[in-house]
Amino acid sequence: MELQCKIEVNAAKETIWPYYADPAKRSVWEENLESLVFDGEVKAGTTGRMKLKDMPEMAFTLTEVVEYASYCDRTDVPGMGSLFFSHKILREGGKTYIQHSVRLGKETHKFTNEDLRFLSGVFADVPAAMLKIKGEVEVKK
Repeated sequence: MELQCKIEVNAAKETIWPYYADPAKRSVWEENLESLVFDGEVKAGTTGRMKLKDMPEMAFTLTEVVEYASYCDRTDVPGMGSLFFSHKILREGGKTYIQHSVRLGKETHKFTNEDLRFLSGVFADVPAAMLKIKGEVEVKK
């Protein structure tokens, strides 16, 4: 089960990328982020920990990192399954887009209304966060 949002951004990939890979810039768009620590380089396989406001610290694993293109990670949630977060910077038709998705993976493929409510709650602030990135990186005219 996956939810996704894609918006056009008038900025270069190189300008957008630090908002995913630099912990200091992550708090610009992840307002409830209290801390983000990588246990090594920002590359696939690296683990880390993040703390969100009013939540316990969570461990994550980077599953895909392609500089200026994609930053993806997995967080295991006891009793629910795994959450896969994908942040992509795309070039299509001469335009730049950012695309974020959140996917819930379970050992069984049977999803319930509870799973949908949980995933919807996780995804709820994603579009607004993306607009914050857009507002930060676009050149003001």
